[in-house]
Amino acid sequence: MTEPQGTVKIPGHNNATYGPIPKGDQLLQIEFLEIAPSPIPVITLSVVLPDDKREGPKTYTVPLRTTAFADTAHLSIRDATGAYVEYLTNNGRNDIVTDYWIPGMFLRTGTWTFEAVARLRDGTCLFAISLTQWLGGELKK
Repeated sequence: MTEPQGTVKIPGHNNATYGPIPKGDQLLQIEFLEIAPSPIPVITLSVVLPDDKREGPKTYTVPLRTTAFADTAHLSIRDATGAYVEYLTNNGRNDIVTDYWIPGMFLRTGTWTFEAVARLRDGTCLFAISLTQWLGGELKK
């Protein structure tokens, strides 16, 4: 899959890029992003269906803290020692670990774009990523 013009790839095993906020306007540095086997839980998502119809974007806002979202999604934060913590720490490196499951019966087949933007209350962007991935599902219109 090719990346849009002018994008900067995020290091790691992924096809994610910095965005929708430019990399230079992001406060934190992403050292590595591993995506396997499915996309990360996100804040904004949209889809282009096989017939070129578009749906979305839909936006969801969640706190950046260790949280379970029902049985289908989890967001965990680890500090520099690998210990799980509730929030990002200011003593060096943090790992944000997420998992998300979309049952095929609730998913429309298409090319999905996921964008995650983490901001402070004053609007400062901590990090922002964009990921495009084809997903096959069983949901009919």
